[in-house]
Amino acid sequence: MLRNELFKPWFVGDDWGFEIIDGEFKNVTVQIEKLEWPNEDDNQLALDYHVVHKPELITDEEIKGDTFKAIIEVIINDILKEAINDLKQTRDNDTKEFST
Repeated sequence: MLRNELFKPWFVGDDWGFEIIDGEFKNVTVQIEKLEWPNEDDNQLALDYHVVHKPELITDEEIKGDTFKAIIEVIINDILKEAINDLKQTRDNDTKEFST
């Protein structure tokens, strides 16, 4: 997992996101607005986010670029893997329901 190595998640009420803590985009803070599968037949996620904070040295063009989008994808994949693993562990520990 890349949590606390590449990024730190944050939560405020119903809002959530992450701060990138290492690499080219260090200290960029992102808020996730929507993360969903719009089409059940497709494995593509729809992600809406915005940058809450970025250092002055990082340009808007860099934030809109493919490298930043790739970092966002890596982080979202890591968050989803962690959530799925947590769900599986919770599911396997629930003695009232059948285990997977």
